[in-house]
Amino acid sequence: MASTKSRRIWPRASLAIVLLAAGSPGIAADPAPIPAAGQAAAPADLRLALLAIRINGIDQPDPVWVLYDADALYVTGDAARAWRLVLKEEDTRLFEGETYLRLDTAEGLVAGLDDATQTLSITAPAALFMPSSALLSGRTDGPMTRSGIGGFLNYDLSAQTASGASSLDGLFELGAFSGAGTMGTGFIAGTGNSGDGRRSLVRLDTNWTIDDPARLRSLRIGDGVTRGSTGTGALRFAGFQLATNFATQPGYLTMALPTLNGSAAVPSVVDLYVNNILQNRQTVASGPFALTDVPVVNGSGDIQLVVRDALGRETRVTQSYYAAPQILRRGLHDFSYEIGVLRRNFTRASFDYGTPILSATHRYGVTERLTVEAHGETTRRMQATSMQVSALWPAVGIFSLSAAGSHSDRGGGGLFGIGFERQARGLSLGGNGEITTADYATVGDSTAYRRARSTVTGFIGTPTPYGSVTASLLWRRSRDQRGDILSGNANASMRLRRIGALSLNASRSFAGARDTTVQFRLTVPFGQRTSATAGVQLRDGELGATTTLQRNLPYGDGVGYRLQAETGAIERLDAEVNAQSGIGRIDAQVTRLNGASGGRLQLVGSVATVDGAVFAARRIEQSFGTVRVGPYANVRVYSDNQLVGRTNAAGVLVIPRLLPFQDNHIRIEAEDLPLDAIIDETKRTVRPYDRSGVAVRFGARAASDARLRVVGADGNPLPAGTVLHLNGAGEAFLLAPGGDAYLTGLAARNRVSATFAGGGCAFAFDFVPAGQTQPDLGTFTCTS
Repeated sequence: MASTKSRRIWPRASLAIVLLAAGSPGIAADPAPIPAAGQAAAPADLRLALLAIRINGIDQPDPVWVLYDADALYVTGDAARAWRLVLKEEDTRLFEGETYLRLDTAEGLVAGLDDATQTLSITAPAALFMPSSALLSGRTDGPMTRSGIGGFLNYDLSAQTASGASSLDGLFELGAFSGAGTMGTGFIAGTGNSGDGRRSLVRLDTNWTIDDPARLRSLRIGDGVTRGSTGTGALRFAGFQLATNFATQPGYLTMALPTLNGSAAVPSVVDLYVNNILQNRQTVASGPFALTDVPVVNGSGDIQLVVRDALGRETRVTQSYYAAPQILRRGLHDFSYEIGVLRRNFTRASFDYGTPILSATHRYGVTERLTVEAHGETTRRMQATSMQVSALWPAVGIFSLSAAGSHSDRGGGGLFGIGFERQARGLSLGGNGEITTADYATVGDSTAYRRARSTVTGFIGTPTPYGSVTASLLWRRSRDQRGDILSGNANASMRLRRIGALSLNASRSFAGARDTTVQFRLTVPFGQRTSATAGVQLRDGELGATTTLQRNLPYGDGVGYRLQAETGAIERLDAEVNAQSGIGRIDAQVTRLNGASGGRLQLVGSVATVDGAVFAARRIEQSFGTVRVGPYANVRVYSDNQLVGRTNAAGVLVIPRLLPFQDNHIRIEAEDLPLDAIIDETKRTVRPYDRSGVAVRFGARAASDARLRVVGADGNPLPAGTVLHLNGAGEAFLLAPGGDAYLTGLAARNRVSATFAGGGCAFAFDFVPAGQTQPDLGTFTCTS
């Protein structure tokens, strides 16, 4: 009855109702009339069929009900959404409470019916599908791991002697942390920093920091440093600082990244190339798609999008980009607000504070190509403000304009600056110019300090097939011509295949002393940790040479060294040995300089505690953690697949370096545990706060199971199938023939109840793990 011929269906075209008459497979015979708005339809002209669906040559997984008459095709809204087709919702029909959307009025859509297979084939352009998007930046915002309660003391002790004089000095840092933040203070002590051989103790920074990764900001109370801006520098102060801290989300991208748009008629694979290097492979659904936050390198380049469908058809799209960290993405704020008092004589005095200060810096991304920055700082006697505008011209580079003004005891002053930068694969160049008036001053300037009249800097560089070549220039005109500076520097590097790297550096001062220096250096690696360097230097006509053999310390325990010899203007022999373990590092150095000898012995490490555990470790510089593997010793522990060490006799290992605000993957080696050990997991992921400790417990424990035999009061084994309940738990254990049972989850004191046909009984026993696999506890008598 049905023809095998395939036909095209379009508005006003016949739907071959004769071929799909009532009674055909998948067809509903004589459905009820379906009313349409403002239109009546004859019941004999309406059909409802369950059809297989093929869209743009791809078979869909499920058949759907298709409603049609002589003029139109209708499908349910759920079916259209499953196909991601966008259909007009103003032309609908209602049937048995279900709304059907008209299919064949969509612009560009063609539908065809294969009578033999009862398949409706739909061909639709990509524009008719719902758009999709994919974020490619790779940033993950996982939950933070709550800090334990504890603290640490970092120490750096140094004893040295030279020319008959000796000194003993120490640099210390004391920190405490909890879920409420991190507090720390530093100080230096000894004889070397006093200048006259006396013992001295000087406090450094003391502050309390609360990080807020969810809001990308940090609050610091105590000593800190203000954020500098155009014409101003950073200032040490004590007080309050609220500032943006993008480091709390390491994958967060502040600059505007390219977005690529494309379309696919069928599900396809998209290859993304950045500067001809494959960076990402993504599967996209039918329809328009957008790849946002495409990861690119700084500067200019090209992005190519290659779309391949299941039939092997390929489409290529190429787009140029320019990415710059100086340009914030649209709508992004970057700020730092400070209030407090200025600190003076840092590293020389512990509590020398003076003038109150208020400082504020705020940057804002106006558009993806325009960023503005405003800064202001004020004390009782000096005020300074500045403004900077940075604009991106993708085809050229980044332009910046800045202006600043100040008011002080000198009077009013001003600053004007202009800059340009272009980073490209072929040629990079840039420069900055700055002009100040005689009375321009900022809070950090001393009374006698006078800024340069003008400063100009510039650079240029280009890569080569074997390395790179760069050059830079500095020209500064002071208000006293004797302080003018005009100098240039050039550097070239070259990779030597199978040998190493060669570098050439030349610098020349064209004002004042007019020094000239030229230096050649060859570096040859021997494996991953060892390298040798030989260099020749010519400075003002005097020739010198340097050679170095160095082996770096490993990530874990191990030894490193450095041997260096220098001749020329300076005659120097230097030997240094470094030894590192889980509790610290020792450095020993012997030096002979121009006929005089000296030596240094340095001890670096820390003592820390977290959640009651006290331990010695290497110097704590970021975050750290303790790993507990039950009572088991000598278990290997890995951090991000790097072997950190083995647990001690108490089953504890310290990881002195964890990346703050990032996922750190901790893993233990299950093969190092005894056969009777039970462990819930072997991998954990932690995301610690900065300068804080976390406790990672894997919960390894000895197996608490055993075999035993149960007999009744008459001495005979209880019947097979008797149900045993341990310590009132819901889990049931069955007796085997002969009264044998195998119990798990034993406690130190246990009570077992037995239930069998005709009665029950109970017995109790103590259990002490003995390190055996399935120990046999013997026979127990079960009594009423």
